[in-house]
Amino acid sequence: MPFVTWSEEYSVNVKVIDQQHQKLLELVNGLHAAVESCIEKEQLRQMLVELVKFTAIHFSTEEEYMKKYDYPQLASHHREHRILLRHLNDLVNAVSGGFRPTFYSDYDVSTDWALLHIEEHDRGLGAFLNSKNVY
Repeated sequence: MPFVTWSEEYSVNVKVIDQQHQKLLELVNGLHAAVESCIEKEQLRQMLVELVKFTAIHFSTEEEYMKKYDYPQLASHHREHRILLRHLNDLVNAVSGGFRPTFYSDYDVSTDWALLHIEEHDRGLGAFLNSKNVY
């Protein structure tokens, strides 16, 4: 059973961003399931690397839209993206070094940042893009 299920309440009303958010939640759900099932460290590391790579692609997509349409919060949104990527990379490094994360302490952050980022940052971006007729 997925830890987080996509629903329209998470939609920012921009198709490509919503599709990427859905993929992010799928990756996070897979990560939660992997931690619960205590998979091998290398498999876990690979899943984290995949999450980092896709998250970087997603953030790049958002930032391209922000630049193209002169989003006024570009600098702060970009800063938030860098912080989140640094956190995920720190988690990859920790797992690579032998750290065995637990579901409720370390990976809860993965779900939290994904949902909080959508709620606190991407909703505003979506509304802004919609005002520019981007859906």
